[in-house]
Amino acid sequence: MCQTKIQFVEAVNKLLNSEKGAITKSEMKAMVAYLGEVTQVFTDTDMNDSQKAQTACGVAISPVQAAKCFEETIRTQMFAQGVAKAISDKLTAAIKPIRILYAGTGPYATLLLPLLAASTEQLPLEITLLDIHKENIAAVEALITHFGLEGYHIELVHGDATQWRPKSEQQYFDIIISETMTALLKREPQVFIFKHLVQYLQADGVLIPERVSLRTWLTPQSKQAGPDVFVGEFFCLDKSRAQELNKGDEASFCSELTIPEGNWAEHVVKLTTDILVYRQLSLHEGDCSLNIAFTFSPYDAVLTSNKPIVFKYVQPDSPDFSVVFPKPEWKQANFELPQSSDTGTLGLVQIKRAFQRAYLIKRGERVVTPEQEWQGELCLYDALSLNVREIMSKMYELERFSDFETWLLERVGPLDKEQLTAINQQCLEKITDVAL
Repeated sequence: MCQTKIQFVEAVNKLLNSEKGAITKSEMKAMVAYLGEVTQVFTDTDMNDSQKAQTACGVAISPVQAAKCFEETIRTQMFAQGVAKAISDKLTAAIKPIRILYAGTGPYATLLLPLLAASTEQLPLEITLLDIHKENIAAVEALITHFGLEGYHIELVHGDATQWRPKSEQQYFDIIISETMTALLKREPQVFIFKHLVQYLQADGVLIPERVSLRTWLTPQSKQAGPDVFVGEFFCLDKSRAQELNKGDEASFCSELTIPEGNWAEHVVKLTTDILVYRQLSLHEGDCSLNIAFTFSPYDAVLTSNKPIVFKYVQPDSPDFSVVFPKPEWKQANFELPQSSDTGTLGLVQIKRAFQRAYLIKRGERVVTPEQEWQGELCLYDALSLNVREIMSKMYELERFSDFETWLLERVGPLDKEQLTAINQQCLEKITDVAL
């Protein structure tokens, strides 16, 4: 537990000097609890009691949400170490004072104030701390007082980082920090903060994170089907890209990646977020919430070799990428689907027909499902307490109907004759619209 400043400083030093992932969740929670007591911004507060704000180009999460980000161990560790390393490198290069702009501090100024609190000497820094929430500014001010950091040249600014301008047009920064993002750069204003603030960065200045890379993969639906296939990077945010955007060149907001040659019936599209914080310090899939991968349903993306996937970063109040897949080149086969009344070993109607339909669709066949049949099928899934999206994905994943029935039996368990009769009759009545 961090019950004293000394214990908190010891925890910070461990955070800054440990190998990636060596910090435990309990250690992080103890640090957060200590900061909460000082600032009165607690992570166990109801999220509805802490309001988000709208910047000109994205959502600024609430103070409580921002505080909760500290609890993500690897995320906080890599960013805090990255900032510390960047400052160290600037000092080695004999840059004094080092001018730092930290945009979107949250209530704890997580990536900077703990470092200053743990420093054994006052570093030659001039610091601007910028946040859109007055509550965060007040909390950071309390931390500055608590840790006796008044000796630093720290300017606290309440404002929108996508529009803020320094008092002097000649004010440039050696390091600009902003960690205002989610996975795939959705919703929050990270892109537009860097786009705007990069004009105030020294020529040899550093953005933290240094690079955010959004990538596309073809990933097998079965773990036994092999590794992910890398398609390409569809967007990156780094210093040079931010400078292009600042000059009005938004060409990078649109991109295309070509689906490689191959049979991708067993694969789906996955988008990932890789973050180079600074130098070798990085975050990848599985490290934290910033690296959550997004996978498209096979229904959303029929993969056709040598055809493009088009990406466009749209900029409403909540930025996001629109992803447009190639229209499937349908083939027309003479194959006849099983009848709805045909059953497999489980004795369930419609299942064999639905599985065969999915089998054909993922191979590029055009199969039309009448509305009455679809309603009957939904009725069947509902009676079995099955999630429609899950069962459809499993149909696309598996190649053999027997494997699908095995999976289905594990989900629903054995059905007695009376249950089967009732479920089958209900389904077929919907399909035929005739009482049997």
